[in-house]
Amino acid sequence: MNEYKIQIIKSCQRFLDDLKEHNVVIHSQLCDTIKEIIPNPFNSKFKKLRNSNRDRRSRSGDFRIVFFVSNNTIFITKIGLRKNVYKMDEGCLNHSKKKLKSL
Repeated sequence: MNEYKIQIIKSCQRFLDDLKEHNVVIHSQLCDTIKEIIPNPFNSKFKKLRNSNRDRRSRSGDFRIVFFVSNNTIFITKIGLRKNVYKMDEGCLNHSKKKLKSL
């Protein structure tokens, strides 16, 4: 079985860092989901996105994590709320601190 490394783009890492300060529960939920992706990113529960040959997504409550795999590396490209994540070009939603507290 392949060992996969994980790369999180800077905007997603900043989003996770901000989330850790404002909502530890959702932060840990997202981190647990990312850890689930690492052993087998091609698991059937990680759905392929319709308009992309490479992108897949993982559900984590109301959030979605969009990623792709290349050369034994998992690249996390988007993290966001279900209703917005597919509309984003790249990166993570820029929530204000007020919105993060209310999540």
